[in-house]
Amino acid sequence: MVSLFLIAVVALGACQPNLGSSIQGWSPAVASGGVVYVATQQGKLKALIDDGTGVVSVKWSFPSGDDELGGVFNTPVVGEELIYVAAVDGMLYAIDKQTGAVGQNGWSATLVQDSDNQHLVSGPVVDASESTILVGSDDNNLYAINADNGAEKWRFMAGDKIWSTPVIANDTVYFGSHDRNVYALDLATGDVKWQFPTGGAVVARPLVWRDMVLIGSFDRKFYALDAEDGTELWTFDDANNWFWAGAVASNSFVFAPSMDGHVYALDRVGNLQWDYDAGSPLVANPVIVPRGLVIASREGDVSLIEITAGNLVNQYSDITPVEILAPIFTPPIPENSLSLTGIQVGGGNQQESVFVGAQDGTVHRIQAKSGLIKVWCFDTKEDAACQ
Repeated sequence: MVSLFLIAVVALGACQPNLGSSIQGWSPAVASGGVVYVATQQGKLKALIDDGTGVVSVKWSFPSGDDELGGVFNTPVVGEELIYVAAVDGMLYAIDKQTGAVGQNGWSATLVQDSDNQHLVSGPVVDASESTILVGSDDNNLYAINADNGAEKWRFMAGDKIWSTPVIANDTVYFGSHDRNVYALDLATGDVKWQFPTGGAVVARPLVWRDMVLIGSFDRKFYALDAEDGTELWTFDDANNWFWAGAVASNSFVFAPSMDGHVYALDRVGNLQWDYDAGSPLVANPVIVPRGLVIASREGDVSLIEITAGNLVNQYSDITPVEILAPIFTPPIPENSLSLTGIQVGGGNQQESVFVGAQDGTVHRIQAKSGLIKVWCFDTKEDAACQ
């Protein structure tokens, strides 16, 4: 199986990734209210019932029958009543969480008409009022979509593809582009507030932390920019490969994973506090749980790292050695935890678990409260527990 990662490596000389002909996709599992949503490599979005017993079953599958979504390279967004999915065929779907349909409550919208550049690799993001959806595209546009009906509100054209999943903070949309720029747009109008040039394509999800926009580039640098005006505050340039995954932050440190296999812990002024070598490229977005930082390497190792000094706490070894490319997901955790990544208050029986999707089609729920312990593994190809 040819992955997007391998195709991207071929383009290293140009510092620009290319989707090529690989449309299988990858997507993390997203948990909400005892249901786990995952976009499979077979082109389906599946809702899995996770009642806390360790037995998982399929609630619904979208689309039904033999129809397929195509590849999904991003994280679905779970709203109050709908789940939003951006597919590689240029379609944005709003799917009813209860029924798995786009009928009375949901909708679908074709965002990209250009068949040569129709891919939606960027993940959708929804504003706090769930009125606007933002998603980037291979046709160079960032689209702002009415969440009620799928109608376009505005679009902004960058100089190249947009694979970076946008982030919203203070009525501003932040994202990167293959054109090597980081952008800040007005959420209501799409007008440019500022843009910052880097030396390579920018595909990572930005992190807004302590009035800074933190983001890595394919120029092997990790940037801290003033969120208000885009001024460069500091740069970390000790990495030996691209920054593909998005960063996360604790109260004191920001953690920047690189494709050189290291996660770098930086303080608020960019000083390196420690780095941890995972042994293979880090493409999946990490997450913070109360006990530390969870990372997943491309070769299938899931590690829990102590935040203060970067020591390994535990590893999860029940994943067959296959690529992990999708971001890790953790359900909402309490406000007094170390996470400052925009996760909201929540609870339920999925508390303090992480969800990891692998390229073999398996999804793993791992309890992270007392280490990394398997709760369950589900094979989305067979719709059954892993063998």
